[in-house]
Amino acid sequence: MKRLLAAVVALGVVSGVRPLAEVGDKSLESRILSLEAKRIEAMVKKDIATLDALLADDLTYTHSGGTTDTKASFITLIKERGRYQGVDYSNTQVIPLAGGTTVVVRGRAQIRLEGVAGYPVLFLDVWALRDGAWKMVAWQATRIR
Repeated sequence: MKRLLAAVVALGVVSGVRPLAEVGDKSLESRILSLEAKRIEAMVKKDIATLDALLADDLTYTHSGGTTDTKASFITLIKERGRYQGVDYSNTQVIPLAGGTTVVVRGRAQIRLEGVAGYPVLFLDVWALRDGAWKMVAWQATRIR
């Protein structure tokens, strides 16, 4: 997760952009958090059409157990073996990068799966504005104690 965040931050540094979080773009923060809630609801309800609309075609989704999915394999996982009951966020930060087309979301989450005791993770999530719509392009979770 640290490497992914470092890469995103380095991209901002190399291109000379500043995080817009300093400006306090609350409308963008609200929009992204709303999309996050919609994505979690779609995972729980196995709403494949909504997931397909929210996830970027080049999605990289790395689970806390170390496995990585593409958009296609993640959607198949949800459709065939989805056990999500919920994901509860806390200490969430939404960090828009200058230009307004990339947003990093990071924090803690409690993952709730059917048949498994809930467990906490640190997560990093990246959203990008593509063709006028926000798409989730990356997720990285690390299980913590």
